[in-house]
Amino acid sequence: MKLFIAIGFFVCTANVSLQAQPVEAVVVGLQTDMQKADTLLTLANKNKALGNFDAMLTYLNAAKPIVIQLNDAGTAVRYYAYTGAYYDHKESYGEVVAECKKALVYFEQVTKPDFKRSCLFLIAKGYRHQKLYDSAQKYFDHTEKLHNAYNPYLNWYVYSEKARMYQAADNINLAETYYDKAYQLTKTKGIRMDHGVMLSYLLEFYSYTKKPEKYAVVMAEQVDFISKRKNPLQGPSIHDVLYTNLDKMPVDEKVQFLTRVKTTLLNQGDITNAALTNSTISALYENNSQPQLSLPYMKENMELTRVPAQLLNHFVYSKATYRLLSKAGRHEEAGPLFDYLFKLKDSIGNKDQQAKLQELEITYQTAKKQQEITLLNAANELRQKQIEVLQFRTQTDSLQILRATEQRKALFKENLLKEFAMQEQQKNNSLLARQNILKDSMMESEQAYNTLLVSENNLKQSQLTKELQLKEALARENNLQHSQLVKEKQTRWLLTGGMVLLLLSGVAIFTLYRKQKNKNAIIQKQATDLEVLMKEIHHRVKNNLQVVSSLLDLQSHTITDSQASAAVKEGKNRVQSMALIHQNLYSEGNIKGIMVKEYISNLVQSLSDSYNISNDKVKVNINIDDLNLDVDTMIPLGLVLNELVSNSFKYAFKETTAGILNINLEEKNEKLHLKVSDNGAGFPVDMDVKSAKSFGLKMIRAFAQKLKATLDIYNNNGAVVEMQISKFKAA
Repeated sequence: MKLFIAIGFFVCTANVSLQAQPVEAVVVGLQTDMQKADTLLTLANKNKALGNFDAMLTYLNAAKPIVIQLNDAGTAVRYYAYTGAYYDHKESYGEVVAECKKALVYFEQVTKPDFKRSCLFLIAKGYRHQKLYDSAQKYFDHTEKLHNAYNPYLNWYVYSEKARMYQAADNINLAETYYDKAYQLTKTKGIRMDHGVMLSYLLEFYSYTKKPEKYAVVMAEQVDFISKRKNPLQGPSIHDVLYTNLDKMPVDEKVQFLTRVKTTLLNQGDITNAALTNSTISALYENNSQPQLSLPYMKENMELTRVPAQLLNHFVYSKATYRLLSKAGRHEEAGPLFDYLFKLKDSIGNKDQQAKLQELEITYQTAKKQQEITLLNAANELRQKQIEVLQFRTQTDSLQILRATEQRKALFKENLLKEFAMQEQQKNNSLLARQNILKDSMMESEQAYNTLLVSENNLKQSQLTKELQLKEALARENNLQHSQLVKEKQTRWLLTGGMVLLLLSGVAIFTLYRKQKNKNAIIQKQATDLEVLMKEIHHRVKNNLQVVSSLLDLQSHTITDSQASAAVKEGKNRVQSMALIHQNLYSEGNIKGIMVKEYISNLVQSLSDSYNISNDKVKVNINIDDLNLDVDTMIPLGLVLNELVSNSFKYAFKETTAGILNINLEEKNEKLHLKVSDNGAGFPVDMDVKSAKSFGLKMIRAFAQKLKATLDIYNNNGAVVEMQISKFKAA
């Protein structure tokens, strides 16, 4: 934490230099004491943020008489909070407590909690530094209670200060409890600056309490935290953090502590951070001019990172090992390592080329998906047009329904007219009856005749009106038919346009299909060429490995030392096992996978020939499932089988003439089950398999770790080795 504060203070003072302006110039033109006090306190706080504490004190001294005269509770609490912060920076903790306690009398009149919590926290912190722990606990509790009502997250720094207090009082368990509470708050909230401070506190605490296992967990999180910075070059590196936390330890004690950290990380499978811890130990010895002691740790890093996923780190640690060998004057070891670095650099270059090919493949797939999206958009537009046509048809149907409704209305009117005409006919009949009656009387007849003439005229007028209404109805119907014809023409045009669009879309889709077909033909040709090239590469690799195997075989005949000759012969067999893999890759149709049954049979036959083992002496029973495994799985598996079969041929049957070697490999429950057993002498009774330093057993354990396999080695009427392999990939 002190390191972060020092860096922040340096950055602020280096980039900004703010001189305190004369107080008279600051307050000139301000009308009220409240304005003057607020301006001076604001300037004091800004100078505090910039690290100009002398200027801060100048503004605080100028504000003091104004604050006292003003007698405003909120302004007074704010002033005492800033004054306490100034004395906290000066580490005058008695003054901190004295100034902040003056604010307590104003607390009941202040509603805003900001400066109240600042004063309470500063009082608690001041008491902590004076080792008045009971008083500090009291004010820490008051601060925590206020935070719970206002913003519970702010309790993270209350808990961290409590933890430091309990740590100083040697109450380690309680200190760890509060450190954990603060850590959980900052981790949940996700504010990087706060969480980074808590990680530093925990590293310091676990180094102080000598808890390397917990230190390892926090260190791994700190490495991840540093790697996610926006600018990784800013701020301290993990090496700086390690040196800071362990600075007070002697070198030997540091090494012991970091070794336990490394062991914890390795048990968790965290190779990257374990190697990082090893490099820190190596740097400690190198800085103390002890390169001979730093070499084993860097060599261990080479072995830890000797996997494809750690290729770049492996190159870095190999380079550092070469530098330490040269520095220690061990040039006979540095020479071969220099050649190895050149080959490793070429391998990294090949990896970069593969990454570029993958990037090109991703670009092609992206373009292909974009074309598919374009086709889908065109199809969606076509569907939208079809929907619009359907909507138009729906509207047309609605018009037809409306027309039918109008027709029904006209028919209803016509029926009304007919009914009216019938009524009129009935009236005419009654009038004729009246005329017959009126003939009996001339006077009445003339009057009735006159009335009849008037009624007739009215009836004719009514009929004329009805005829006009009928003509108007016919005209409206003609207009409706005309508009219907116009809409039908529009519908036909829209349908014609839709068909044209559909035809154009079909042409576009056919064009895209032709282009895609041509591209697929090109890709197929490239894939064929690539397959031929891969077969040629595997053929050449197999030939090169065969040459190396032959050279090792020739070399073994010229070595007089039997142990060295046997070691060279074992190396030749290992190379031969890898050459068989590449031979299978170019001789079979599948350039990515290995037919396991055929490969193991060839491997056993090759080893039998190498060790002059006949079927009469050792009967080999091979029970292998029909598996086709990927090269990355088959190479470590082949080397493991090479070691196990070689060991059986060399050691198992010295005391028997009827040996039996069983090799079983089957896939069950998503795992590969490998079992190699014989009826020979078995493993020595006093041999500890886990700590044995035999190169072969080390290699078997390393490959078992790579394949994420459980390894069981025991005796059962002979030697038995079983592996349950969970990390494998079929071709």
